[in-house]
Amino acid sequence: MKRILLPVLLILGITCLSTDSLYSQDKGGKVWGYVFGDYFFKVSGDSTGSSSQYSPYSKSFQGFEIRRAYLGYDYVFNDKFSSQILLEGNDKILTSTRLGLFIKTAFVEWKAFEKVSFAIGLVPTPTISWALSEKAWNYRAIEKNLIDMRGFVLGSDLGVSARGKFDKAGNYGFAFMIGNGNGQKPEINKYKKYYGTLFAKPVKGLQMEIYGDYEPNDGEKNKTTLKGFVGYTYEKFNAGVEVFQQTQKNAGGTGIDAAPFGISGFIWGNLLGRENKPILNVFARYDMYNPDSKNDSTGYKENFITVGLDYMPIENIHFIPNVWMNSYSKKTNTTTDRKTDLAARMTFFFVFK
Repeated sequence: MKRILLPVLLILGITCLSTDSLYSQDKGGKVWGYVFGDYFFKVSGDSTGSSSQYSPYSKSFQGFEIRRAYLGYDYVFNDKFSSQILLEGNDKILTSTRLGLFIKTAFVEWKAFEKVSFAIGLVPTPTISWALSEKAWNYRAIEKNLIDMRGFVLGSDLGVSARGKFDKAGNYGFAFMIGNGNGQKPEINKYKKYYGTLFAKPVKGLQMEIYGDYEPNDGEKNKTTLKGFVGYTYEKFNAGVEVFQQTQKNAGGTGIDAAPFGISGFIWGNLLGRENKPILNVFARYDMYNPDSKNDSTGYKENFITVGLDYMPIENIHFIPNVWMNSYSKKTNTTTDRKTDLAARMTFFFVFK
């Protein structure tokens, strides 16, 4: 791993030239990235086997962790062609017993028309990277947005995409993609996944988005995901609501569908600043998630809550004390109780670009 990583870093460092944007007319490149992690203490809960962030740990477990590290390189060939390669390391990617790396994105993009561009390779999906909801939530260092946190979307996929805007100001736009549907992994079947999103910012402060994807499979099985988002910014505060549902055709056998459903609401804003630079923000978020809204006889409904403060001593450096909680409500009395996972954290987050 060291033999591979060192040349990559060397090449990025040698070829790094400043550029203002991916569509700058000046040929050149830019290295960028970010890192976030925590010190955490698990206040309550047990290792019951849930898939949430802290469920594998028993009560009173504590530790330091890096949950994500990005190292990206954007390169502009000219005013029509640009590219990106992005390496990611996170707490779920291990090489033996150490943190590992994988290729998150690797694509070339062609600005074929003034308002439309096309990309091919390992491309960011419309679900996350080009979506309004991820940017509006603003606290990826604390937790993914709802649909991503619950594992129903891919951050990138091997395929082709188109994105663009309908107006000069960029208040109305779209993104579409056809991909393998297997993320960064090689394709394992003949079926493809189809993505699409439309967004609008009709008035100052208001933003709206609808997203959908469809993935067929063998045996008349398929998955259809729909998501809607509405966000609003008023002076120094931001709020938003995201709703999604996925229909899993014949997931439980012929004629037996599953329908995961969730709704998320958040608010965050600035409490203290100096010369229009934020110093202290506050945030809160609540999610309700049902792994199968068509099945009330087994399983649990889940509720996620996080609250915290974001202290920024300088731009792009964040220290974020926060509480992370995921609780479980059993659907029937015959189901075993599951304790709430509650963690107190000091999150650190820094960006370099």
